[in-house]
Amino acid sequence: MCKNLKHLLNIFFLLIFVFLIKNANSADVNIAEDTNTQQTLQASSTLTIKSGFALQNAALDRIVKGYNPEIDNATVVIEENATIEGKANTIFVRETSGFTLTNSGSVIGNGSKAINLRDTQNPTITNNEGATISGTYNVIVQQSTATEDATGLTITNHGTIKAVGSTSERAIYIYQSDGELAEDATITNSSTGNIYNTQNAPTIAIDTSSTLTNSGTIENRFSPSSRSIHVIGNNNTVTLKDGGKVIGLIDSDGTGNKLRIQHGAGQSYLYETQGTFDLEDLDGNIIVKGSAGSVGQGGSEILDEQLGHKSIKLRNSITKFKRSEQYLNQEDAWTEMFTSFEKRQGEKESLRLEHTNLRAGANIIQPGQNSNQIFSIETGRQEFSKDHNIDRVSISAGLLLDEKLTKFNSNSETFFVTGVTLNKSTRRILTNTTTSGFLDVEDEYFNYDAVLGTKFLNDEIPDFSYSIGYSFTPKHEESHYYKWEKKDFINASIAFSDEYLILNDDKSKLYFNWLADFREAIMEETQEFRVNNVLAEYQADDDLSREITITAGLDYEFQPLDNSLFSINLDGLYSSQETFGAQAKLYYKSIF
Repeated sequence: MCKNLKHLLNIFFLLIFVFLIKNANSADVNIAEDTNTQQTLQASSTLTIKSGFALQNAALDRIVKGYNPEIDNATVVIEENATIEGKANTIFVRETSGFTLTNSGSVIGNGSKAINLRDTQNPTITNNEGATISGTYNVIVQQSTATEDATGLTITNHGTIKAVGSTSERAIYIYQSDGELAEDATITNSSTGNIYNTQNAPTIAIDTSSTLTNSGTIENRFSPSSRSIHVIGNNNTVTLKDGGKVIGLIDSDGTGNKLRIQHGAGQSYLYETQGTFDLEDLDGNIIVKGSAGSVGQGGSEILDEQLGHKSIKLRNSITKFKRSEQYLNQEDAWTEMFTSFEKRQGEKESLRLEHTNLRAGANIIQPGQNSNQIFSIETGRQEFSKDHNIDRVSISAGLLLDEKLTKFNSNSETFFVTGVTLNKSTRRILTNTTTSGFLDVEDEYFNYDAVLGTKFLNDEIPDFSYSIGYSFTPKHEESHYYKWEKKDFINASIAFSDEYLILNDDKSKLYFNWLADFREAIMEETQEFRVNNVLAEYQADDDLSREITITAGLDYEFQPLDNSLFSINLDGLYSSQETFGAQAKLYYKSIF
């Protein structure tokens, strides 16, 4: 028994001894007080600056240092509200692999290079939201010298990286010298990230086979005409994502370099570039070379749908007029006020652009012998999802001919309407040519249209109708960068519709109506346009040139007094273009 107990005690003390030896040899360092003492990194060790404290000596170079493979996989952690500050090469790591820096506080360099990763392989820097890495010269540098290649740097920035001061140059600088490569870097600037410099030097410079992805802000605060991104070597990829801004020229010195834009379908932009890039818009927008530019096609692409819906709403209004007292007794003009709302869902594959459309106006029909005069005025705003709004004022006029007997022993009615619309367009584009990263672009132009339609009236089956529409938009030019050549098209539609009286008493009537319409563009020219004077073409996807639309509504008429009549009409709309909408019409008549 005693022998077994003694054996167990020996094992216990041996374990304690091993534990003490292990911890005695541990190179992990936690700094929980302000200090100005230089720190030397050890392999697979962690140096932590605890929250609220500083490792700080503005006159000392390399306040954190580590050389050669003896410090492979070393880690530096700077907690929130903690600081590392030095003169030059504040954090200096050389000829080593797997170095990691996680910053939630501040890294400050008062001379050349706040972080110097000379001849390193696979270092990782994570700058968290609210954290700052700053310097008065080049801030983060990975240099490849004659010793060996510098490869695999990963920088993920959620905070601020900045080069400030009269001698400041690059915020991030990856380069080679003496023939060695500086390659395979991955730089990601998130939506909260801001990387900038204040002098006439590139904000970010990358070398070979590297990627730069921006969802935040990269800006050259010296001037938008200075370089923000400098791609020095070959086979690099720069991707500008939705929500991100770049301020300053994007420059390529090498070959095989790619510039990818992913700002969303319909987003307009213009990036000034220098050198040669392989350009691609990852959302399918037409990207135009020369610079990297694109323009949302909403104002042009939507005209076909707008004209089709105009025809539908006009036919519904004519149905209501035909049972009015003014039509039956050939009295004074019939007038209805209306307001409508439409929303269309976007689709990336066909470049169908999401938008909302709010309109208000009045339809006026003056009864007459053999024909009735139609007049309509409408104003509204169309808002696209990518910072593009169009304010419109439209005036239309035409005739509704009286019913005629067809050879099929049914009556038909025909209308013809022409219209003109004043369009005032404002779009905010993304650009690297302004200090804000945005540019407001304006345009003002007219377009003209005409609709001819015939409806065959049936008592036993739903009414059948067809219409043909024509639209013409002259060439026009926006205030910056975008020019549009003339565009015209013809569309045709067929429809079935009916109306039912479902309530009828002394004071009120309730009608239910429906309409099913199929529309297709039967002649549509390619839209030619220019971005920064470079010619491009847009041909709408086939799915955008046809549409099935269904409307249904209730029309309530109420006669509170013998000499007055009030009615309200509510219509709903849905189409195969994933457009849904609602329209309210108000009518009041006093008889004196």
